[in-house]
Amino acid sequence: MGLIPDETIQEIIAATDIVELIGSYFPLKRAGSNYRALCPFHQEKTPSFNVNPARNTYHCFGCGAGGGALRFVQEHEGVDFPTAVRKLAERAGIVIPEENFDPEAERRGRLRNRLLALHKDAAAWFHHLLFKHEIAAPARAYLKGRCVAMETAREWQLGYAPESGDLLKNWAREMEYPEDLLVEGGLLSPRDENNPARGNYSRFRDRLMFPIANDYGDIIAFSGRLLDPDVKAAKYTNSPETLLFNKSKTIYGLDKTKREILREGRAVVCEGQLDLIACHTHGIKNVVAPLGTAFTEAHARVLKRFTEELILCFDSDPAGLKAAERTFTELAKADLVARVVTMPPGEDPDSLITSRGADAFRTLLDDARDFLDFQIDHKSSTLDLESLRDRVRFAHEIASTVALINDRILQDAAIQKVASRLGIPAQEFREYVAREVREHKRHGGRVRRGEQRRAGVEAPSPESGPLEVNNPAVSLLCQLLLTSAEARAWVLENDSPEILKDIADSDVLSKVWNADIRVDDSSSVGAFLTGLSPAEETFLSGLIHQPAPGGGAGTARDCLRSLKRRGIENKLREKISQLKRPNLSTDDIHRLQKEVLDLKSSLNDIAPFVPESG
Repeated sequence: MGLIPDETIQEIIAATDIVELIGSYFPLKRAGSNYRALCPFHQEKTPSFNVNPARNTYHCFGCGAGGGALRFVQEHEGVDFPTAVRKLAERAGIVIPEENFDPEAERRGRLRNRLLALHKDAAAWFHHLLFKHEIAAPARAYLKGRCVAMETAREWQLGYAPESGDLLKNWAREMEYPEDLLVEGGLLSPRDENNPARGNYSRFRDRLMFPIANDYGDIIAFSGRLLDPDVKAAKYTNSPETLLFNKSKTIYGLDKTKREILREGRAVVCEGQLDLIACHTHGIKNVVAPLGTAFTEAHARVLKRFTEELILCFDSDPAGLKAAERTFTELAKADLVARVVTMPPGEDPDSLITSRGADAFRTLLDDARDFLDFQIDHKSSTLDLESLRDRVRFAHEIASTVALINDRILQDAAIQKVASRLGIPAQEFREYVAREVREHKRHGGRVRRGEQRRAGVEAPSPESGPLEVNNPAVSLLCQLLLTSAEARAWVLENDSPEILKDIADSDVLSKVWNADIRVDDSSSVGAFLTGLSPAEETFLSGLIHQPAPGGGAGTARDCLRSLKRRGIENKLREKISQLKRPNLSTDDIHRLQKEVLDLKSSLNDIAPFVPESG
């Protein structure tokens, strides 16, 4: 994809209702003419995240995050700018024209579209085989044995991949999909990476097929369950990493369950697709599954968009307990509350619902225990917690887990809980945790949210940090030029941005001054903001959300007077510093002395700027 024309970006921003957009991720509450929520970018108890529908921007008065619709999608989804534009364009039904042709970007764009079409058509073909072809009889029998009705299979578009790879290749040939595209999409795999002449084989053979969709419902991969238990192969096989699919960031079922997760305020994490489908079919719809792979921090960040609480529902065998512990480690990093369901031995959600009914599983969910309580109870079966030595040893072990919790309030609550359960002084356990926090820092572990990668995208480094503008006149004039048509018109008519060349912190003001915007058009301002750095966009969106300054052109005139005074002061300091240099000629001294006197005279003609309080 080439560069996106500015007018297209403005059209997309104009077509995007930022309240509706952000409200699709988490609930917003009206607060006067604006909307508020708990900030998704930092932990807080009192809402400081503010959405301004008139300006089509958001700003958090707690952590300073802010910007327009595109910035929100970038930060919340962890995607780059072009991807955010495409997402909002698709949402608004706007076609993006291309200019400044980029062959590589064009190639990747075409490939992505072809892969999406391939996966959609392949899912339909697998689905057709499951319902209509005799070779899929074992798959239908398997579903019947698992009490999965055909209408459920239709809802989830389950399918069947035949044993013979030739059938898949013949279908692809009829659909005019070349073999190399099937390899690119993970449906075929090379027999020998170093010898293409040996051909390709079907990755999924004699398997029940589960299409995997992204958040928007596009099929991007497959998961295939083995049907013949005698075959020596993995029970589940997933698509490999492709241009469309990253298993560390993809959660099965989220496209169908995310709204219910928002409504319930919690998500149930199951191990398998059939567990999820069984729950969903029986009315428990706030369920997700991590595709049989280890739960990652990226998974946690994805779910953080929809809820603060997860219920882990893994098998009660040692492997399931280990998976629960690994999952909690990732959830703690995202400051998510984790609870654990203790499944009866030999049962999973699917089998439990089948044998005892959905209410039995709901009861287990309601009785889910805090993870730390669960962990202590589990350890008590292997340690003698009556022994102070074992209790202290376990306290050191669990301190490493508690140290991963970034939110100080949540961490302190965990410290009090563990200390109470183990019967050791809270201060002593707090010291264990502090020691582990120092270890995490020493080894480069994540401790603070701002130092993390967000959904695979590098977050701003602490060195880049927020934009700091220490000159109040610069901040105030930026705000006026973005919000007051009267002030902007007066400034553009009466002065030039050349006065800023001797002013520190004025780079962002220069951009605002030179911008071709209409302050009464939120999409025009929004399009301008998207072209800035994240720090600049956050800084300016924060100014936009501040109470509007009064005075219009008069206040702008005062700001300009202050900036001129500051510029003269900076020049004056420079000339005085030059006078102190050794070995100056007499002519240079006389010239500099005259310049100093002229600057002091100019300075006396300009009154100091005193910003209004409050």
